[in-house]
Amino acid sequence: MLDGAMEIRALDPSDDAAVRRFHEILWRAEKEDGRPWNPMWTHDEFAAMVRKPSKERRMVSVAAHDGDEMVGAGFMMLSDLDNLDTAWTFIAVEPERRGRSIGAFVLDGIIAAAGPEGRTQLLGGAGVPFEERDSSPIVAWAVAHGFTVANTEIQRNLELPVAEELLDEIDREVREKSEGYEVRTYVGPLPDELLQSYADLGNLFMLEAPMGDIDVEAGRSTPESLREQDEVIEAMGRTRYSALALKDGVVVAHSDLGTAAGDDEAHQWGTLVHPDHRGHRLGAAVKVANLRSFQREQPSSKRIVTTNAEVNAWMVAINDRLGFAPVAVVPTFKRRL
Repeated sequence: MLDGAMEIRALDPSDDAAVRRFHEILWRAEKEDGRPWNPMWTHDEFAAMVRKPSKERRMVSVAAHDGDEMVGAGFMMLSDLDNLDTAWTFIAVEPERRGRSIGAFVLDGIIAAAGPEGRTQLLGGAGVPFEERDSSPIVAWAVAHGFTVANTEIQRNLELPVAEELLDEIDREVREKSEGYEVRTYVGPLPDELLQSYADLGNLFMLEAPMGDIDVEAGRSTPESLREQDEVIEAMGRTRYSALALKDGVVVAHSDLGTAAGDDEAHQWGTLVHPDHRGHRLGAAVKVANLRSFQREQPSSKRIVTTNAEVNAWMVAINDRLGFAPVAVVPTFKRRL
């Protein structure tokens, strides 16, 4: 149990030692408790996010201190453009410190910070082994602290490289159905002339992706907010790889990957086809094109990590075809304040 010296403090982004310790707690909580496949930011990525907020993604971080020692970490990821009632929440306690109510103490700190921000829906997620789907102590902890399981995703990893023969085969299958569309690939920021239609498509993502019992609204990204996000990506040391399908110069499908400098693991950020342009195998077309581009630019990368809603049959099918293998169940938790 907690002792009387425990207190919650806001994380000072300018304090290098505090930021490094905060990240250490996040890393160890995810990587050192029998779940090494969990994705987690590098220190440099995390530090940049804390220090360079944007309208699309701003982090509010709190830490539990036992005297002078930081023993627990938590943050809310907030958008100041849309879904202004929602906070994506993460709570971390190192394995050897669990069972002392530190996580509950951090959660109380997050709830206290959520009020002034006007956030009434807390969302969070955690990867658990398939065999612990119904018995995971992480899920039990979340339910005991007022969360419900609102959606279920599956983490899948793709070991690289993917054979060019397989990519060629899928390309041949989609070519006839995707006639009349142009597929382009980009490394880094997108050209100015594509930003508006890219933003318009991306703003549909939360409405089109299966979200279970989670209340969401359309995004409100703009070309200006996307350029601001490009600055954050650069500060984090990340590189974005994008494949876009265009019709008459308008972006109607996209697939994006991101990877950090020095990291051998890439992350699938999103794939979406506009509802008016489905049935042309554009999702497969952009995923294959982006995978080719990424393997050409990053030949030493070892894997790509993605999560998809369990009920997203189309995305599951194309990922299976490419060789993505299921790794873990990722329930999404929701709590109304």
